[in-house]
Amino acid sequence: MSVASVALTEEECYLLALIEDDSGIDLAEFLWEDPTADNEEGIFRAWDFQIPWWRKQERLFIDACARAVGKTQSIILRAWAFPIQFPGFEMVVTAPELVHLNPLTARIEDRIKQTRLTRELLPGGVGKGFTHRPFQANFLNGCKILGRIPQKDGKGVKGLHPLRLEMDEAQDYPEPGWTELVETLRYGQDDAQWRAHGVSKGVGGRFHAVTQPGSGWYVERITAMHRGDWSDEERRDKATLYGGRDAADYLRNILGLHGDATNPLFVLHRLMACVDDNEGSEYNQDTYYHRRVNDEMLKGGDIMDLIDPPRIHLQAWKVFWMGMDVGLTSHPSEILIWGEETLKLKTGPVVALRLLARIHMRRIRAADQRRVVAHLIRLYKPQMFAIDRTGLGHPVFQDLQDENPELMKFISGYNFSEKIIVGYDDYEDYEDPKDFEIKRVAKEHAYDLLRTYVDGRRLIFPFDTDLLGEWNGQTWTRETATTRDAYGRKRFSQGEFHTLDAGGLAVLAKEMAIFEKVQEMTTQREEVPLVFI
Repeated sequence: MSVASVALTEEECYLLALIEDDSGIDLAEFLWEDPTADNEEGIFRAWDFQIPWWRKQERLFIDACARAVGKTQSIILRAWAFPIQFPGFEMVVTAPELVHLNPLTARIEDRIKQTRLTRELLPGGVGKGFTHRPFQANFLNGCKILGRIPQKDGKGVKGLHPLRLEMDEAQDYPEPGWTELVETLRYGQDDAQWRAHGVSKGVGGRFHAVTQPGSGWYVERITAMHRGDWSDEERRDKATLYGGRDAADYLRNILGLHGDATNPLFVLHRLMACVDDNEGSEYNQDTYYHRRVNDEMLKGGDIMDLIDPPRIHLQAWKVFWMGMDVGLTSHPSEILIWGEETLKLKTGPVVALRLLARIHMRRIRAADQRRVVAHLIRLYKPQMFAIDRTGLGHPVFQDLQDENPELMKFISGYNFSEKIIVGYDDYEDYEDPKDFEIKRVAKEHAYDLLRTYVDGRRLIFPFDTDLLGEWNGQTWTRETATTRDAYGRKRFSQGEFHTLDAGGLAVLAKEMAIFEKVQEMTTQREEVPLVFI
């Protein structure tokens, strides 16, 4: 009897039927374990709205959706099922930068290793078949999954010809990258598909253009309300956080709409140019100190036992600047410690700040936070420790004054909503300088300083994806006449940007120290009596 004439068993017929689901949903619900699933079996189950969405077969397909509705999960699912369904072909997973791509490919790799069916397709067993930087997964049947970033000019995705192309964070993808990807897909293949996933940043740019009628793309719009765990309480909380249901960020992140024009605080490729993305570097492995502390970790213990920055900081750096954004319960406190150093760039030497430490404290009582602040100031003796003295930060700042008066020469408190003097217009000697003061809202000025530092490559970051995600996520809108506040300032997106605010406070303190020094020198010069010879 020939092999071709052997009938499939009933079990084999069922397995074949599962595999024939191109979306991979049937196979995943059959094989994936999910301890967080809301069922007694602890197995993966897609939400009802995800099934028709993930099964769409349009050649050019783009998600213009709310956040946290399953875009990333859909990429992982299709990548995991790809070597089973398409032997001998290639899939490319791409994102704007490594900070986006690495967490995604890591989750794809974990899922492939965790499931026996895909694990058996790896050459040599678990742990074999994978390479990194750049990411690639090789399978016994000739299938490959490649991870790539476009780089600024798009050359990072040249020369690839996948059957399936998955683009994550499409709203941040550089224009040259979009252009180069046009020629990568195997358009002649029946199963070829390019799926792009993103959350709008407002009107303008390629992402907005391809989601408009007549673009040639099929657009799927999913709101946060589609989620099975959406509630009236979350609706109220998000409306409060974003500043109303008609706010641009609510429209984008909750409804998946473009909303008003918004602008990222930083140009992404300039921000990433400041990052040491070599995860094995001495800076990432030994120098950078990232400590996360919460109340469960204390359990009657002393928080000071958990704070131990490496001594290399004090040996290799002499000048430090520090910033703290204060939180207590629902929001954490973040302390960032920067070391000042001189960089030799092509344009000449510049003074830069390297992020040496990040201390994240969640649900830590104010007294313990003050002890940490005092300890760090005594240890580093910074030029300035800048702290948010409004809201939750107000009692922390006041009690620091009462408990540690000797440290107040190192501490500067800022109200992000207040206007501060940042310069003077030209004036004559007989005129009152107060009439020519240039004032700006502290937060807006701090963010502008951060952007200037990033554009000039004067900040150096470790490969901390959580922190970089915050810095990349902040946007602003130009206020209209109906939404102007008393100062008529820019409106920044609301949310958890605590490391960004802590960094802004540190840089603001540094620049204000320079400004005040110049003021002092000018005043002294004006007080020197003129001597006529």
